[in-house]
Formats: sequence, structure tokens, C-alpha cells
Amino acid sequence: MSTTDTRRGSLRQLPWVLIVALGAFALIRPVLSIAGAYDSGPLEKPVGPVLLTVLIAVIWVGAAAALRVPRPVPTLLFAGVAYGVLALLLNLALQPFLEDAEVPPAPGMIGILFFNSLLGAALGLIAAGLQRVLHRTGG
Repeated sequence: MSTTDTRRGSLRQLPWVLIVALGAFALIRPVLSIAGAYDSGPLEKPVGPVLLTVLIAVIWVGAAAALRVPRPVPTLLFAGVAYGVLALLLNLALQPFLEDAEVPPAPGMIGILFFNSLLGAALGLIAAGLQRVLHRTGG
């Protein structure tokens, strides 16, 4: 078996339903922004976006740890990519309806995907550490 076949096989073994679900769940942040939830009230900027980002991170790490995902780093890395792709698609879908919805330039799109994949990988490292701690303590 070649290295390429091994990589393809290991990618197939990732929990893709969970990856897409976590990416879609993170859309709550831009959807609340579009709805104006961050303009005033208890979620007014900067509290709302920061709070939602932390909540999403906790849920991603918690899901990977609680479900004992075998490979949390690539799983959450791809969840970050999924979120980036879904957020870009949401932006494109809203173009005809929202005046302030602008298509990011190609470098911006790449940056969104890169940043969210790095964030996902970092959360995956945290989830892997949490899994080790829980496994040692029998949790």
C-alpha cells in the first residue's frame, strides 16, 4: 500500500458527519451577526462575538473528548475548514439580500480557511490532551 493510499484511508476514517456538524454549528456566530444580535443588548460587541467564539470552542473540544474521537487534531482541523467553507458559502448566498455582504478577495478566502484550520487544529490538541487526562482518570 502506498503512502497516498494510507493517507486516503485515514481521511476516510475521520468522522465526517461530526466534522460538518461542528462546522455548521459554528455558523451561529455569523448568523447572530447578520441578525444584529451584536448591535445592542447582552451580546453587544465585543462581548457577544467573544462569548460565542469561546462557547463554540468549548463545544468542539467537548464533543471531540466526550465522543472519544480517535484523531481529534485532524477532526477539528477539518471542522475549522468546514466552518470556513460554510461561512464563505453563507456570505455568497446572502449577496443578493444584504448590502454589506461583500465577496472577500481570494487572499481573504484563503486566509479564512487557513485561520480556521489552525484554530481547529489548536482545539484538537486541547481535545487530545483532555482525552488523555480523562482516559487516565477513567472518565
